[in-house]
Amino acid sequence: MTRILEQFQVKLANLREDARRWGWARTLLLRAMTHLLRLAGMHIDRVGLRPLVKHPPDPKLPVRITLRVLEAEDLLSAAADPELDMSVEFVRGALARGDMAFGAFEDDRLVGYSWRTFSAVPHCGDLWARVDQPYHFGYKAFTRASHRGMRIHAAVALFSDAYLLERGYIAEVGFVDITNFSSLGVAKHLGRQRIGYTGYAKWFGRYLTFRTPAVRKIGAELFEPGRYAKPQGQPVPVAEG
Repeated sequence: MTRILEQFQVKLANLREDARRWGWARTLLLRAMTHLLRLAGMHIDRVGLRPLVKHPPDPKLPVRITLRVLEAEDLLSAAADPELDMSVEFVRGALARGDMAFGAFEDDRLVGYSWRTFSAVPHCGDLWARVDQPYHFGYKAFTRASHRGMRIHAAVALFSDAYLLERGYIAEVGFVDITNFSSLGVAKHLGRQRIGYTGYAKWFGRYLTFRTPAVRKIGAELFEPGRYAKPQGQPVPVAEG
């Protein structure tokens, strides 16, 4: 009984925090949408596209914060810090796929990062996400709680643009759960323009995926690994120091 009461108190605290941030009407709508989609066995992502910028505006970060490509040693060191939400297994899997991470440091301490894939990446449930070249897929962005509100996420994203433009990529694609208001807000701030939707319905253990025409046009999709194969471009290697 005590455990149930504690769980209820946590949920109530989360509800109040969301209501403080988004307002009661939006919060209750979010809860209702999430519940209905779960009952229906459905998941829907908004697909956004952000053209890369060769000469991004100055993000006006604090003086002590610098931006750079993250090397394997940076990432494995970060995996030992529980606050950074990365495991060693995750890092090794991402690097094996040819994925890259860009990060922000305060002195020698990693305070934020964002990942890019040029092939495919685990996304939701048993499904993976991918997009055709010359587009790439942005995923797993994180900023330490102590540094949120400094626009570090946006600065890291813009920093990666010039690097990837030189390697033939023209735009970043991102999938965001339509019930994740916080991430939708970040996507809007970054300048991602909505081009459509993708998602799935789970029916008797099978995923029935869908995507709208503009999403199909750029080769973005959700898929089950192993059901069929599609040729992929060569991944971008991790830069040497």
